[in-house]
This record gives sequence, C-alpha cells and structure tokens, in this order.
Amino acid sequence: MKPTLLFTFLFFTTNFCLAQNEKVLSGKIVCEGRGIANIDLVNLTSKKSTTTDPQGHFSIGVAVGDELYILSKEYIDFKLKITETHFNQNQLTITIEKKPIALEDVEIVNKSRLKVQISQADIDAIKLSKQSQALKVVNVYDGTIENGVDFVRMFKGIANWFKIKDKEKLEKAVLPPNFKDFLSSHYDRNFYLNTLKLKPEEIDLFIAYCEADVRAAALAERQDVLEMADFLFEKNEAFRKLER
Repeated sequence: MKPTLLFTFLFFTTNFCLAQNEKVLSGKIVCEGRGIANIDLVNLTSKKSTTTDPQGHFSIGVAVGDELYILSKEYIDFKLKITETHFNQNQLTITIEKKPIALEDVEIVNKSRLKVQISQADIDAIKLSKQSQALKVVNVYDGTIENGVDFVRMFKGIANWFKIKDKEKLEKAVLPPNFKDFLSSHYDRNFYLNTLKLKPEEIDLFIAYCEADVRAAALAERQDVLEMADFLFEKNEAFRKLER
C-alpha cells in the first residue's frame, strides 16, 4: 500500500513541476518596426505551433530550453532557443528580415503596355472630324459614306480585344511550383544542416527520398509551409533509419 501512495505522490509532484516550468509566451514578430502577419512559429521541442495575427502578435506554450522555429515565405527563417530571459518576459519581440529578391522573381514589364492606349471610339471620332473638315465636291459621289463608321475596323478591334484578354488570362494562369522549387524557395542550406542535422553530402539524397513520397507533389501544390515542415521532420526520422 505504501509504495503505491509514494508512486502516486511522485507522479503528481513531477507533473506539477513540469507545469510550473512551462507557460504561454506572448510576443510580436516585427520587421522594420512593423508587425508582420501570417508568420508561422513551431516549437520544435513540444511540436506546438501558431501563426501571427494581422498585427504580428502570437502566443505559444514554451519552456526554458525549447527551440522556436520561425518561418515564412517572404522572410528569412531562423531558430530561437528560449532562455530564462525570454521565458521571464511578459512580451517578447522577435525581429525578422526580408529574404533577398532573386533575379527570377523580378517581373520585366513589356514596353508595349506603357504606351498610351487609344480606343476605337477615339479613332472613329478623329476620322469623323477629318471628314467634316475636308472639302467636298458638290453632287459627286466618291464611294464613301460621309460621317460613316468603319464597321470592318470596328469588328477587328473587338476581335483583337478578346485575343488580348485571352492572352492575359493565360499569363496569369501560373502553374504551382514543383516539390524541389518549393523547397529551394522556403528552406536554405542551414535548415538541412542545423535543423535536420543532415551531412552536406546527404542533402540531395534526402530531397530525392522525400520527392519519391506520393505526398510531396500535393504538399508543394498546396504551398502550406507549416504542413511541409511537418512532412520534412517526419521523413528525416525515417531517413535516419535507412541503411546506407
């Protein structure tokens, strides 16, 4: 009877101490003094996660020694190890930096789009104005209709307008990134070396191993950074168990 009571006492005492060592940490993610929305925070130790609100505020359960992984599409990812100083703060401010703009991300605007656009109505108005000012020989028919509208030109203009609209729709229909492109735009070399603890020569092999999973393409198409991170952590555990 006594051993059972002792075990129960130790169990609740241990849980109580663990509860005392964890709390909900509130804070704000900022860049250049402005709160940033939709930044994902993952507690790599407890596997808890959250996302910043429109003003950049967040709340997440942490304990001293936990590692927070801050990641997003437009800002540089990094890890923050929770220290006593962080733990005891009422409001933690985390500053992030924007990712450098890659050359392929810069869109070159077609010069033809910068020209002044003249509608068919403007052209017809100019034509009518010129015709009204031109000298006419009385009682002589020259084959033209005075103040008439060029219907052939008008219908050609309408057809060209639809062609331009169809072309714009095709340009806007951008294909989703493939798996490797998604990884390269969201996870740098430090993520594989420091977070996943891979060796430099294992990185390409690990990416190929993940790509072979049928879920990889679907995850890349959804473009969910947090879901992809969970997938990579899961595949990393399986990758370490492989005989190589």
